[in-house]
Amino acid sequence: MQMNWADTPGWYYAVGYILACSIMAANCPRRFDFKKTVLTIACFGTVLVTAMTLLHGMYRWFFIPLMMLFIAILWGMMQIVCRFNPATSLYFTIRSFIVGEFIASMEIQVFYYVTRPGFLPLTWPVNLLCLIVIDGILTFILYHLEKRNRTVNESIQINGRELVSVVLIALAIYTSSNLSYIFERIHLSEIIITQLFTIRTLMDLGGVAILYAYHMQMGELNTRLEVQRLQDILEMQQNNYEMLRQSVSAVDQKYHDLKYQIAVLKAEAGTGEGIRYLDQMEQEIKAYEAQNKTGNKVLDTILTGKSLYCQGNWIELTSVADGHAIDFMDPMDISILFGNMLDNAIESVSKIEQKEKRLIHLAIARQKGFLRIRVENCYEEEPKFEKGVLVTSKENKKYHGFGMKSIENIVKKYGGSTTIQAENGWFELRILIPLKEH
Repeated sequence: MQMNWADTPGWYYAVGYILACSIMAANCPRRFDFKKTVLTIACFGTVLVTAMTLLHGMYRWFFIPLMMLFIAILWGMMQIVCRFNPATSLYFTIRSFIVGEFIASMEIQVFYYVTRPGFLPLTWPVNLLCLIVIDGILTFILYHLEKRNRTVNESIQINGRELVSVVLIALAIYTSSNLSYIFERIHLSEIIITQLFTIRTLMDLGGVAILYAYHMQMGELNTRLEVQRLQDILEMQQNNYEMLRQSVSAVDQKYHDLKYQIAVLKAEAGTGEGIRYLDQMEQEIKAYEAQNKTGNKVLDTILTGKSLYCQGNWIELTSVADGHAIDFMDPMDISILFGNMLDNAIESVSKIEQKEKRLIHLAIARQKGFLRIRVENCYEEEPKFEKGVLVTSKENKKYHGFGMKSIENIVKKYGGSTTIQAENGWFELRILIPLKEH
């Protein structure tokens, strides 16, 4: 077996890149099941290994275009396999590229160290053995490191500035670690080759560490921003509830005053058409007073406010609610929980063109030691689920989807669980909270 130690064969890097992309894909949200994912990666891997092997001799003249071609292949694979937008796919491709560089440089360095002193013969079986052992160990370690980032990888979305930063970091690392190509035509001593291997491996390892730390920092920043956005939304909802409470209170006061004014008018009107008109007005006031009186003032306020909105937008909102069943909950939790549930339902039915299908029903009851809450509504736009979890249908997920997160956080606070079902045009959100501890 002949080996030009200053010029690592392209298939070493191809294997490293594919292993690195596989590590990333295994810890990112995927479009397909396991079998389809493996098949897709295998197809792209075959193309990449073939291309890098056949085109290796052309690196000297077309190095930059060829590297861009190889990165484009990896990018295409990440875009197909993972549920990312193009910028986020490219971000993970660049991370995979540097990880692949490290895997390849470590493998060739170990192969050099075990064959040049004569410990093992310079043969293809030894080369293959080193490839399997070293790449297997590195893949195992790097996979478990990346596994820690699964939660971050599920929600991360890379913007243009972040992508440019990663590209510049990767470009600096790659340029610094590939000094051997500069000296390809120069006669290199064993000492220089050993030094180049060490420099390249250490530079690639440093690059992997830098990009890993950068990724973790972005994850922590996104988490803090998400918490802050959620806190801002909760504060806004609390302010909206206070405004709604004051508005409903003012309306109630007006209805109360109007009831006595009608009584005075009836006494003065005597009989005839005026009395019938005043009787009708009185019945409507009594109907309003009876509406949304559940026994819990906070829930009454929410239901009244949402009912007034629904009446003005051709939405039928009905409720069968035992307000006393939620007396153990914090008033703000009640406001946020039911406000978000009804807002989501209203947003869904508002998209339905047929007004008679704009139906929402809320039910709250105690049953067998549990608080059971159920919201049902018609839908026209199919809800989106990922791994059984409802996700926002809006494009920018960074600024949407917090309503459902608020609901889940409040339910977990009281030791409960949420269940979502959508079929036959009906969406149903069920909440179950144990009452024995309250």
